[in-house]
Amino acid sequence: MKLKRIACLLLVFLCLISTAEAKKETKKKEKAYFKLLEASAQKTVPGIPGAQPKTNYKFIIIWQGAKYPETFFWRGENGWLTCSILKAHKQKSKTKGTFGVDYKTESASGDNIHTGDTLQLTPIVGGKFPIPAEIPADAKNSLYFKTGGSAWLSFPVKNITKKPDVIMQ
Repeated sequence: MKLKRIACLLLVFLCLISTAEAKKETKKKEKAYFKLLEASAQKTVPGIPGAQPKTNYKFIIIWQGAKYPETFFWRGENGWLTCSILKAHKQKSKTKGTFGVDYKTESASGDNIHTGDTLQLTPIVGGKFPIPAEIPADAKNSLYFKTGGSAWLSFPVKNITKKPDVIMQ
């Protein structure tokens, strides 16, 4: 009788340990492909009467993925826009009172982007790329990208800093 109780307790103990180990294995942390340093929007008001103002977005990221990014798209309030990808290098602003950090940029193609590179992503109006079927129609304020052979990956942008308006004359 005592032997049966000990065997049952041992069985229950082993079951509890195995379920705890199974929970530990399922909690894998996803590796981030990039770190967002800055997200900004700046409105340009044209000096021509009747012309519509235009909002320009800019994203500064540090690439952390093992494979280089093939393409980036911005899904904002106004649609699906392809992004230009430039390498960015921080430089001190010579103008007193400028908002944010200035970056010197240079062109970047896929295979010369490496882990640790700082990139500037700028959505470009007028692209002819349709939204892929995998992208949710209600998705807003997200960067979408692909790396070598991956499916579409998304990165929601929660905070976008509003820079002072540029008023043309």
